[in-house]
Amino acid sequence: MSTKDLLYTKKKIVFKEGDIIFKEEEDGGGQMYFIDTGRITILKKVGDSDITLTTLDEGDFFGEMSLITGSKRSASAVAQTKCKLHSMDKETFEFNLTNNITFMRKIIETLTHRLEETDTNLKRHVMRSVRLSKVFSATG
Repeated sequence: MSTKDLLYTKKKIVFKEGDIIFKEEEDGGGQMYFIDTGRITILKKVGDSDITLTTLDEGDFFGEMSLITGSKRSASAVAQTKCKLHSMDKETFEFNLTNNITFMRKIIETLTHRLEETDTNLKRHVMRSVRLSKVFSATG
């Protein structure tokens, strides 16, 4: 998807390596982000550890979940390299959805792929738990 044809709220927001773009459980602020240049890591807090969910690169977007639902951030986003981002608020997002079919398809495809990946990871973790449960119940 070409991000050049989209309308943005803010363009060229610069973060340096290690900058936190947003933290898990923060108010979403009504913004999602598009990566013009750089690399972003999406992290989830599990106990006392930060687990990397994914790494995103130029052309990718993130932060859409809280923009769509109005919920708090479900994960943290950290600049892995120097990054140049564009942001989109809810009104601009809805304008782009309505007026750019390619954008709408890309959002739906990306959300579907992310849901499939989450489902696959959940199945893997459930199977691991079942196997461990059987081992520990057999050794008693």
